[in-house]
Amino acid sequence: MIFVLRISLPDVPGSLGRVASAFGEGGVNILTLDVVDRDDGVAIDEFRVEAPDGMQEALRRAGEEVPGFSVEYVRPLEAFRHVLEPLELAARLADAGADAVANLVEDLPDALGASWAIAFDRAEDPPRTLSASIGAPTLARLPATWLNADRGPWRSEAGLEVASAPLGPDAGLLLGRERGPRFRLAELRHVRLLAQIAAGAALLLPASMRGTPGS
Repeated sequence: MIFVLRISLPDVPGSLGRVASAFGEGGVNILTLDVVDRDDGVAIDEFRVEAPDGMQEALRRAGEEVPGFSVEYVRPLEAFRHVLEPLELAARLADAGADAVANLVEDLPDALGASWAIAFDRAEDPPRTLSASIGAPTLARLPATWLNADRGPWRSEAGLEVASAPLGPDAGLLLGRERGPRFRLAELRHVRLLAQIAAGAALLLPASMRGTPGS
């Protein structure tokens, strides 16, 4: 089994090494590691791991070895399906031309461990859907404030976390994560940069804004 695992642990020297050792002793092979965030003495790390016998023993050992260790999220992946990393998605979007926004909406949920994505044009009344992934709600079901792509993220009472990004003067993107961890600052930066790349490739941005992402 392949899992994506997000953990929090004390941001002190040696903590991550002890977690990695506990995973190895518990039969878990670490495939990739990303540092998602660091906040007030706590590090948020995301692993992609191979765990033939599951995660239970490895997590038990890590909890014993590192006081303050906790699990934010565990998501199983199909073992033979390649999930695009954000950098891979950025390269694909840059060459997608008019299809860039549709490709962004299709691939972004997997790249960032979300449930759905939707791109919309708010210049019309009611706002019009430009592209939506499988499982995305209709715009009419979403709070009107969520269509303001300059704000967010939001969290609903049902545990839905929503990140947003502009796709141009009148267009925006929403990314929903159901029953998962909240979006961290690094993830929100990824959402906005990928949205900017897609909007530039699809010519939704003014020419002066189609340069280097983040400029």
